Amino acid sequence: MMNAQPFPELSWSWTRSQTFLNCKRWYFHAYYSSWGGWRREASNLSKHAYRLKRLVTLDQLFGISVHNQIHRMIDESQKMTVEAFTASVRKTLNRAFWESTHKKEQWYEHPSYIYMFHEIYYDGEIPEQKIEGYRERINIIANHLLSSQTFKDIFDRKDKIRLVSSERFRVFELDGVKVWVVMDLVYQHLESGKFVVVDFKTGRPSSGDPVQLILYSLFLKEAFDITSLDQMELRNEYLAIGKHASFTPRHSDHEYVKSLIRTSVKEMKSCLRIPEQNVPLEMEEFEQTKNRAICRRCAFQELCVGGEERGWRDKVIIAKGGNA
Repeated sequence: MMNAQPFPELSWSWTRSQTFLNCKRWYFHAYYSSWGGWRREASNLSKHAYRLKRLVTLDQLFGISVHNQIHRMIDESQKMTVEAFTASVRKTLNRAFWESTHKKEQWYEHPSYIYMFHEIYYDGEIPEQKIEGYRERINIIANHLLSSQTFKDIFDRKDKIRLVSSERFRVFELDGVKVWVVMDLVYQHLESGKFVVVDFKTGRPSSGDPVQLILYSLFLKEAFDITSLDQMELRNEYLAIGKHASFTPRHSDHEYVKSLIRTSVKEMKSCLRIPEQNVPLEMEEFEQTKNRAICRRCAFQELCVGGEERGWRDKVIIAKGGNA
């Protein structure tokens, strides 16, 4: 049974849509069974699911840490050195590793405040080869970031641009449904009036990258009443390879993304028992993926029957008052 408290209204985001496409059961746990799991009166399932939702992979935390340093520099209008940048990122990763191995009981009780690596929770360790790979990536990404086109614009030509925003949650509505976007950076060239929307990427380029930027431009067009799409440049900064990709959105791009959102929302609503209250069907109605690679990335493996069938340990890393 689900918790008695109401769910928030159904909304849409790129992350939510990708979770839904990857695995319906993952989606159920991420947006429904874990809801309210931070409350004392929550059901055991909700508490467990919420705890698992707080797991973070090394790749996720690496990306979060890099983004945090980027926005720190932007907010303070001050470039960091490569050494300072790498030291700050490493500090966060080291803290997470230490907490994952030394504060398991505290994490179990307060998962919102303590880090727990997904790899350590499920596998007991992070392979040294993987850790070494990220040590090397930090320096590469720092050097590429500091010499990027975006940083040249906002630091070397700061008198010629106006910062509009750094990373913030923004929202617009499509057919009465809230659509959430998280834009890394928006700035405007003072001379031409052109807006530049930037998304910093720490991983490999993917087919979804341009779609995300088009989504952001939909918000920007509405928020700033932009009449011509030529007034926008959409840019992905690929920090791992030191390259960027820019393009100008077209009207057909916007129509495509709107259609994508509408289709996605329609499919999400088909999984609701009471659509107007965003109350989901029973858990068993949310199909599990058969893709094992997706399963291995999922934080909710131990709640999933499919995980048991595929040989994963159905275990909780620590029982209350026990040891790992």
